[in-house]
Amino acid sequence: MRLDLRHAPNRSPERGATMSPCPGNARRSVDEQPCLPLRMDHTCVAWQGAAVEDPRALAMALDALEVEGTFVVLADDVLASDRHLAAAVGMAHRRWERGRAVGRTLGAELMRCLAGSHHIGEAIRAVGLQAGAAKGWLVGLGAGKDETESLLARFGFTPCAPHTMTGEGRERLGLPATGELELLALGLVAEADLLA
Repeated sequence: MRLDLRHAPNRSPERGATMSPCPGNARRSVDEQPCLPLRMDHTCVAWQGAAVEDPRALAMALDALEVEGTFVVLADDVLASDRHLAAAVGMAHRRWERGRAVGRTLGAELMRCLAGSHHIGEAIRAVGLQAGAAKGWLVGLGAGKDETESLLARFGFTPCAPHTMTGEGRERLGLPATGELELLALGLVAEADLLA
């Protein structure tokens, strides 16, 4: 790894590693990549509606829309908390921006990070919408809540109260039946980074 010291502050030589300040997030960085924000703007809306017979077609229709942002449809029972989603969004965004993403799209990388998997297919089976599902989550990456909610109506869905993770969702993610759910889910995000 080569350090780029062109932006280092003028200081007298010190013993140890030289680090450059990172104004983007007020941290110090030795990474060879430019400083990135710690998180990406995102929104997540719980929805319900008619059963989705072909989740892949729904995902492709969302990708085809000419709107600002990236939209991802998730199963209703796979998010442990806002923090779980925010950690996965942050990880996917950093890996995407640094050119280290496994997924070919930012949405696929998000699903991989949520599932704690190296394989996109496994991630889609774990956190993606299942055929016949009549509720789920719509995540907007780089999109506001109003934009995300307006897309729901296009597909015949309505916003609803937030969903909770179920035992079936835990099982699909490979989480044990007992233990602090949020910490276990955050562990999946870290695992996805290690496996990539």
